[in-house]
Formats: sequence, C-alpha cells, structure tokens
Amino acid sequence: MTLDAGRRAASSPTERPGIKPITPWARVASWPAARALIAVVVLFAISPLIAPGSVSATAMSSMLPFAALTAVVAVGQTLVIMQGGLDLSVAGAITLGALIVAKFGGDDQLGLGLAILVALVVPAVFGLISGLVIALFGLPPLVVTIASNALMIGTVQAVSGGYGGQVVDSLSEFSLSRWLGIPVLVIIATIVVLVVHVLLKALRVGRRFELVGANPRAARTIGLSTNGYVVGAYTLSALLAATCGVLLAGLLRSPTLTAGDAYLLPSIAAVVLGGTLLTGGKGSVIGTALGALFLGQLGQLVQTFTQTTAAQNIIQAVIIAVGIVVQIKLGGNTARLRMMFGARPSRKNTALDEESHS
Repeated sequence: MTLDAGRRAASSPTERPGIKPITPWARVASWPAARALIAVVVLFAISPLIAPGSVSATAMSSMLPFAALTAVVAVGQTLVIMQGGLDLSVAGAITLGALIVAKFGGDDQLGLGLAILVALVVPAVFGLISGLVIALFGLPPLVVTIASNALMIGTVQAVSGGYGGQVVDSLSEFSLSRWLGIPVLVIIATIVVLVVHVLLKALRVGRRFELVGANPRAARTIGLSTNGYVVGAYTLSALLAATCGVLLAGLLRSPTLTAGDAYLLPSIAAVVLGGTLLTGGKGSVIGTALGALFLGQLGQLVQTFTQTTAAQNIIQAVIIAVGIVVQIKLGGNTARLRMMFGARPSRKNTALDEESHS
C-alpha cells in the first residue's frame, strides 16, 4: 500500500450502508391505529359473506349506537392505560350514572338537568379518589379500581332498593334520535374522540401526558407533576364512563342494575385493538374508536349464530390475552405491567426497563 493510499484510508471514515427511505406502507404501519383500521376493513368486507344481513341499514342502525357507547368509555380507559394503569371500575361508574339519571331524572325528583349533573359528578368523584390513592400511595391500579367498583356497586344497591327506575321520555328520545340520518350517539362519540385526540396530539398538555405515561422518571426530572396526570386520567375515565351510563339509560329506557357489566371487557379490548401500549406511553383514541367499531360488528356477526353472550365474551377475552402478549413482546417495558398486577420489581430492573422504553 502506498503512503497516499494509507493516508486516504486512515482519514476517510468507515463507509456505512445507505439508509433505505421510508416507504408509504411503513409510514402507515407506524400509525398505532393502522392494525385496527385494517381489521375493521377486513371484517366489514367479509361480513356479507358470512351473514348477508349484518351490513344492512337496519343492522347498522342497531349496532352503531352500542359501538359508540363502547367508544366513549374506551376513550377513558385509553387515558388510564396510557398512564400504565387499568380501570376496572368503569362497570360500576356506568351503572351508577344510569341509575341516578333514571331514578332522579323526573320532574318530581331532581329534574333531568340536575340529575344528569349528579350522575356525572358522583362517579367522577370515585375516579378522583381512585387516582389519588394510586398516585399518592403507590397501590396497584387493579386492586384500587376493583375496590372502587365495589363501592359504586354498593351505592347502586343502596340507592336503588332493587329497582332501577325508568328514564324520562325526553332523554330516551334524545338517545334514540338521529341528525342527518346519523344516530346522535355516534355523533357524540365522534366529538369525544376528536376532542381527546386533539388534546393529546396538538397541545402541550397532551404531549406531557404521553411523556409521563412513557417515562415517569424523565418527566419528574424536567419538573412535571406526574401525580396530577395520573389522577386526571382516572377522573376522566370515570367521567366518560358515567357519560356512557347516562346515554345508555336513555337508550334502554329502563336500565338494569348490571347495565355496565357488558362494557368492561369491550373497553379494554378496544384499547388493545387500537394499538395503545398496555405498559403506558403513547396511545391512539382514534384507534380505540376503530377497535370499538370492530367489536360492535364482531358481536353482531356472533349474534347471527347464537343469541347468547358467552361466545362474544370468549372472543373478547382471547383478543385481550393475545394483545397483552404482543404488547409485552413489543413494548419492552414489563416492569410497570408487573407492578399493575401487584408485583414489585426491583429498583434496578425498573430503571433498566424505563431506559430501554425511552
């Protein structure tokens, strides 16, 4: 080797292979809701082949309002999961909200307006307390929200006296109404999804919310109050679940004392299908809404073969189980998931997991 060649070899940096440009398909796949969108498109494409009547106008008009209610409560569940938690009290919040508006919405009681306000505030207070206990005392979210759910169910039993009541006609007419041919519940759910999406993606508070969920230690380092975001997530989750309860009461006219039970598993399954990490961090409420739509159509297909809800519950449970496994493998941060189920990882492992997740 000559002297000049040696100098050129020593001075020139090691050549690296060129970086391949990102393809449009890769950009689409990077969107958290991409898999949910594909699943919805495929499901609606094969629905006429499995059950021709499942995509008719009558079938859609009966499915979409319940899918919209699932989307509303699942948006709140998304906020909690983005903070690395899980809200198992949404069933109690839905039932309590539905009971209050049904039992006290008459003119001889509180009146519809005040009853709706109370139906939203009372479950939200339970959510606020749950968030404070989780944030300040570090208790596992599963334990705290199960206890909160038991308290709300106990309140329902104490207030109801075994009878759920019947909503006033004006609320029922509102829940069953349409605007430009679209069910009003679908419009409300769309507004909720879009507002929360803008708050999370376009505003500083939303970006900080995602940072706190993804890496609490980094958030505390830059001076963010992580407890405030955790408490806010559980409060909003209870508030949205209560909103679902009020609208559900109008849709059912006479809500039962277990009206919220049917929305617990779907609210979690919709979040998983929407691409939100169960370990916290970034999430997609649009993906959650698509997941709710998928579950609504899936349930309608199942009902064409059986009238029982057992098959639907089994399918939703399988989706949740598969989603948890996938999120553990892809998310990387298993420490917070273990803590959510009550296990306390070592401080060393927690730090390593958070650094790998960040």
